[in-house]
Amino acid sequence: MLQKIYESALPRLKGKKVRDVCIGIELLAVQLDDGEVGVAYVLKNEITCGCALLPDGGFEGMDAQEAASMMLKGKDPLSAALGIAICNAVADYDALPSKVADAADGIDARPDDVVGMVGNIKPVAKQLEQKVSRLIIFDRAASQGVYPEEQQEELLSQCDLVIITSSSLLNDTFSSVISYCHRAREIVLTGATTPLYPEAFKGTGVTVLAGSRWFPQYKDEIFNRISQGGCLRQIIQYGEKLAVRV
Repeated sequence: MLQKIYESALPRLKGKKVRDVCIGIELLAVQLDDGEVGVAYVLKNEITCGCALLPDGGFEGMDAQEAASMMLKGKDPLSAALGIAICNAVADYDALPSKVADAADGIDARPDDVVGMVGNIKPVAKQLEQKVSRLIIFDRAASQGVYPEEQQEELLSQCDLVIITSSSLLNDTFSSVISYCHRAREIVLTGATTPLYPEAFKGTGVTVLAGSRWFPQYKDEIFNRISQGGCLRQIIQYGEKLAVRV
């Protein structure tokens, strides 16, 4: 999947360089030399190598195509996040058939629906739980009311709607999760990492990409909040959430 995302972004990365990178404990952000900003999630509990993943000279001035391609050369979630953030920075947002909307607003949830959620996305869960028959949440972090990863194959096959965190692209679980969603009429990929490249997701079963774009004039504010451990909710005022139908 990362290869398809990279290939979709490649023409828009040509000739661009990385200007700045900020890695926080929740998110990371990248700015390119034309001012464009991209963001992705940091899977802090799954990063094992720390600084060994980063180039000794830093990313500043690195060719954007080369920096983005790092997500294809290993399986670590930090390199994947950096690569996707770079691809997110150059997505052609103005040309997308998108609307300003949250993930929960981008799908047709019905009262008799069984909904599966991979990743405990609490704001979306709160909106959906009163609208549907059953909400089944999976998350690697143990918490009350959350089902273990081992039950995904059994339970996702029973779901009418499935919402998948885009962090699944970072830890190489996306393909297995999507293979379980046999019954779903809608599959939504959501979160800070979501690459808004609908062509890359053709044929996967994903029907909606719910991601974000970031306004370059607020680069300092975005980087400052992320460097202080800020989450998506705390920086979305400097961008907007978009829903794109695949």
